[in-house]
Amino acid sequence: MIFSIDTWLDEFAIKIKNEFVDQVIFIGLQGSYQRNEATASSDIDVVVILMTLTIEDLKKYKNIIAQMPYKEKVCGFISGKREIMGWEKADLFQFYYDTKPIYGNIDYLLPLIGEQDIKCAIKIGACNLYHAGCHNFIYEDSREILAALYKSAFFVLQAKYFYEKKQYVSSKSELVSKLKGIDKEILEICIERERIRKIDDEALSLYSDKIITWSSGLIKDY
Repeated sequence: MIFSIDTWLDEFAIKIKNEFVDQVIFIGLQGSYQRNEATASSDIDVVVILMTLTIEDLKKYKNIIAQMPYKEKVCGFISGKREIMGWEKADLFQFYYDTKPIYGNIDYLLPLIGEQDIKCAIKIGACNLYHAGCHNFIYEDSREILAALYKSAFFVLQAKYFYEKKQYVSSKSELVSKLKGIDKEILEICIERERIRKIDDEALSLYSDKIITWSSGLIKDY
């Protein structure tokens, strides 16, 4: 059976609205399917926001997921409205811009996100990459972890470009055409990160040095 994300989302939205009725504020899609970058192994990152969220609601939601086709691919985010409005603003930036509405909207979140929140998103992302890059190089020597760090670098680059240019670029292919220098190089490695899983020890050192040095620069700049 050929998988259609649109067909899947239609079925998902119907089940959510039938179960939660007036409680449903928003249904959305994030991740690689939202960016039109999905592969056969991609997760389905769905977002559901209810007026309020209880453990009974989570049980109902869990049951809906269990009944969906490709249930093993489903992940994502569910929240009550007050919780998402009180969310850490640096995280809320990425959440808002990376979410495609399927039902309802989350425009009420936009006024909550200021320039300093975007700057904070860059710095937090850079700090996480720097720490994880150093830790991996010393203790793990893991190609898998290093590839995951380059994947995460994309989101830092999205925030950085938005902070500098006031434009959110959703896809890697579009963003890489707009970047220069080390930023462009980091994203090019991110796009081709599968090759990291097969590199030798010398290349592991070089790729580790590159992302550690890049994230170090962002920490100092931001």
